[in-house]
Amino acid sequence: MQAPYYDRHGRPVSQEQWQQLGRQPGYSRIGYHDAVRHGQQVTVITFWSGIAGHGPDGPLIFCTCAGIRIPGGPRPAFQRLWGWPDIAAARAGHQAVTAWITGIAGFLAGHASQLPPPDPAPPGPP
Repeated sequence: MQAPYYDRHGRPVSQEQWQQLGRQPGYSRIGYHDAVRHGQQVTVITFWSGIAGHGPDGPLIFCTCAGIRIPGGPRPAFQRLWGWPDIAAARAGHQAVTAWITGIAGFLAGHASQLPPPDPAPPGPP
């Protein structure tokens, strides 16, 4: 059975420690990208959740949320979510997702004739 809470280094922590870590300025944020690309608002946020999700090789304690919306639009035109097991994969995944979703925005705006592959290139080994 895996622990429900982890710090950024993948070490199990108590719920109280997890809450304290989450209140530390900058502890949760791993990456942030927010810009208009091809007339569409592209936002990618990668953060430490510290709450274990289930991955094939162990807990996923980092998360990347990505979305595209027409600026001023009420809802995202497209959104996806990824989980990462460690901070290195989260940083690499953030970069890969940012490049990938920018390609999706180009396709949706008619600036590309082909849709990018269904998923961003996975992060390589550290």
